[in-house]
Amino acid sequence: SAQHLIMNRFYILVGSNIEPDINVKIGLDLIEESTEINLEAASTLYTSKAVGMDGDDFFNQALRCTTDRSFKETLSLLKAIEATCGRERDPNNKFTPRTLDLDIIHWNDFDGVMEGYKLPDPDIKKYDYISVPLAEIFQD
Repeated sequence: SAQHLIMNRFYILVGSNIEPDINVKIGLDLIEESTEINLEAASTLYTSKAVGMDGDDFFNQALRCTTDRSFKETLSLLKAIEATCGRERDPNNKFTPRTLDLDIIHWNDFDGVMEGYKLPDPDIKKYDYISVPLAEIFQD
């Protein structure tokens, strides 16, 4: 009998302020090409001023996706896509310009901490650059 797969619905916040027009497009293409993630919807692309750092404007976009993979597997996949776009993390400073950020900000109806990540991301309530694109495509 066919194994029943649990389908997880989750939301990604895409962010970039280094060649964002190129990097956001590459990130989206890689997500669309991946066999593990099904992209259901993408919000409008928004630009916003860099907050807490010197740098060019940020491009942000929210994506609604489904996957039959676990949170941890999905996270690993997104980190690999970030790395493909040349993302370098500075452990001493989270406020640095970035080629591509793919953050899981919402996972099913989960509320709590998963793999060290607080979900839903508390920043959703604090920042328009997250809440506005998310509201555009959010479905319960």
